[in-house]
Amino acid sequence: MPSSTHDGRPLTARDPFAPSRPPSAAPREPRRPLREPLPLHHPDTGVPLAHVWAAAPGTYGDYIPSTAGERRRLATFRRERDRRLYVTARALLRTALSRCVPEVAPTEWCFTVGPHGRPEPAGPPTVPRLRFSIAHVPDLAVCLVCPELDCGIDVETLDRSVDPARVARAMFHPRESAQVSTAPLAERGTLFLRHWTLKEAYGKARGLGFLLPSDSYAFALGPSGPPRLATTADDDGTRWQFEQWSQGARHVVAVAVRRGDGPDVQVVRHAGPP
Repeated sequence: MPSSTHDGRPLTARDPFAPSRPPSAAPREPRRPLREPLPLHHPDTGVPLAHVWAAAPGTYGDYIPSTAGERRRLATFRRERDRRLYVTARALLRTALSRCVPEVAPTEWCFTVGPHGRPEPAGPPTVPRLRFSIAHVPDLAVCLVCPELDCGIDVETLDRSVDPARVARAMFHPRESAQVSTAPLAERGTLFLRHWTLKEAYGKARGLGFLLPSDSYAFALGPSGPPRLATTADDDGTRWQFEQWSQGARHVVAVAVRRGDGPDVQVVRHAGPP
């Protein structure tokens, strides 16, 4: 299954992708945006907007990693498909952030990571502060950007070879395991992946990944309405919002946003990469 870090990198105390700039460098004149920024709040209601993009490997075929850290990371991949996926995920993240703040070029974003590997923008500073999450499978990368709020995204391939009932018994809450095990055989794989992607997105949004025991909470998936966090030992499920959808015919995507006491977030799914 996907790695426990948010963008496939090993856990590290500092961000290896941050560009190195001399401390004495003179500040640059503000760049005039080439296009209008995407809104981060609805212009009429003020509710936060969470933007989601997807990109297949090769989308950014001419992208060359602009930092020494990215180039070092790229050099560690031996298979060409892994190299293309890494380049796609990094370019997707940088261009997504710049689509929301066009005055910052994609190559100018700096990143840091939390104690458990959760990546965050480290600069340039923006108002509001941007939050993001990325995920990928071998043939697709997805990226979520929203203002201020804890957020997570995950994607899985629907035709993955896995024993859903066995893995659910080992890793899911008993309520979820029972739901998967008693589902019609033809539906078990999809139901398992729906639970799995929700758990991945939720763990990322909390900044814990697999450090959050996956059997300590349960999602409720009904025939209508969005998924909800129904059982949890250390969190308030009413403060979270979850959405899930099929991305084409082969993938399922899940999004988690901690909206707290605020209104529901509007998730905007873009047709193509930024």
